[in-house]
Amino acid sequence: MVLTSLSAPRLIRSTRPLALSLAPRSRTYASFNSTPTPSGAPVDYDIVIVGGGPVGLALANAFAACKTVLASDTRISVLDAAPLDQLAHWNLPSGEWSNRVSSVTNENISFLQNIGVWQHIDTSRTNALERMEVWDGLSDARIIFDAADACDPSELISGAIPQMARFVENIHLQRAMLQNLQSKSNVDLLGSTRVESIASDPANRPIISMNNGKLFRARLLIGADGFNSPVKTYAKITSTGWNYDAHCVVGTLELEPSHSNYTAWQRFLTTGPLGFLPLSDQHASLAWSTKPKIAAGLKSLTSETLASAINACFALPHSVIEPLLSQIASHSPDHPIDSTTVQSEIDYQTSLANSSGQATNSPDELPPKVLKARMNTVASFPLRMFHADQYIGSISSDEPSFRGPSRVALVGDAAHVLHPMAGQGLNLGLGDARELARTVKVALENGQDIGGLTALQPYARSRYLNNHAVMATVDKLHKLYSLKASPIVWARSIGVEVLNEIPSLKNLMMGNAGGNTGQKVGGAWSTVADAYETIEKVKYLSTGLTQMGLGALSSTFQRATSRN
Repeated sequence: MVLTSLSAPRLIRSTRPLALSLAPRSRTYASFNSTPTPSGAPVDYDIVIVGGGPVGLALANAFAACKTVLASDTRISVLDAAPLDQLAHWNLPSGEWSNRVSSVTNENISFLQNIGVWQHIDTSRTNALERMEVWDGLSDARIIFDAADACDPSELISGAIPQMARFVENIHLQRAMLQNLQSKSNVDLLGSTRVESIASDPANRPIISMNNGKLFRARLLIGADGFNSPVKTYAKITSTGWNYDAHCVVGTLELEPSHSNYTAWQRFLTTGPLGFLPLSDQHASLAWSTKPKIAAGLKSLTSETLASAINACFALPHSVIEPLLSQIASHSPDHPIDSTTVQSEIDYQTSLANSSGQATNSPDELPPKVLKARMNTVASFPLRMFHADQYIGSISSDEPSFRGPSRVALVGDAAHVLHPMAGQGLNLGLGDARELARTVKVALENGQDIGGLTALQPYARSRYLNNHAVMATVDKLHKLYSLKASPIVWARSIGVEVLNEIPSLKNLMMGNAGGNTGQKVGGAWSTVADAYETIEKVKYLSTGLTQMGLGALSSTFQRATSRN
């Protein structure tokens, strides 16, 4: 592996405004110059991956681990604007955490083990997800998923504890992937390298021009470069979707010590889901999706007051939370809110709720108490859902009848961006990497052109509909829990409570959510969304309700989950 780094900006950002949230659906192009004709002699690579995030690096590792790729002397390059040499040596002291954390399913852990990446993970910086508790902020209807309930003990390795997934910092994954690539001679890494333009040579091979003056030519160009993807723009692939009127607030939380912090918690407030991801016995990661003004107000609070707001929004009734969040949303740069005033209001409302018995105080029904938030890790980002209209591109031509080789494939956020409530963005991207590596392997074995449409179509067929189904499910869940209408709240609450009493259905949902290797339990938050996934599953649930004498409820539930 060759690793180089030049001084350059870290991120490539679009200069074109994103679609307004007022328009429910829109098509977007990332702003990018893809027309200049490069000069000079390009360096030839078989595969060029633009993007050195977890998905792009996982794909590079999958190629490097493939015997077919090695035997064919396939040359691979990875380009990224970030300083990859520094990421390869990333380190934080024990007890400090990055604010971007993902749940990696059992299926994807197995994939990372097979390509040699997981062996470089410091497991002391990961944490098992053994249990999930998710509940409605209006009705308190609750569903609980426990890995032990869905696991066949005979399939566990001796001494192993069932888990749905493991929480890992994204940058930790990148470090492990970069370390594994250090011994791979067929992969070159170029950090601090920004793509300036992409053009086609006379044979329709993409030529990538970089800010360091270098030119690369590829048989297959892979976009792992995020939503504003230069590769996607070069291939003239549009994305369809919308922006949510929401931001996700993330950060590291310090907790009262707990002896078994392996449960993830999520409460669906009407302003968005509040998520608590366990990192260790004394730390958790915050993932709070909420309105942009509330997000700005939360970030302006002191460490202790933000911690109090989190505790309150897990424990207090909706009637108290709504005015509290309205007070926080009143923050503006010209009129900042006073943390002392907010803290006093939280203390007062908590006291009233406790005395009236409205607060949830059982330790079995709440996450560990948050003592403070580490404000240097607290940040937010806007939420959206966009799906590329295709995953592989065909070179355009003035002749409508001409259709050249694709030579472009998209993976990860370049192909799909979804709401983080289900924690499935990275898992979908790793699934893309796994399938694209398999597709290229088959193409090489069959003597095909790895950039040709025929070679790449199996990848698109395998991943597109699968990803779209997950995205649609998460979007439907987001919309369903944003509604306040009493019939909808009643229907979704009864439906969830009935589901919680049907272990076989819950186990089926967990088994379908990404953990079909080893322990046969899987994915984090998307298990909840699976309750609303596809007409067939809704019909299955409706049939069960009808058999229980709840035919009217089954009809209401179907209408509630399909109206959006």
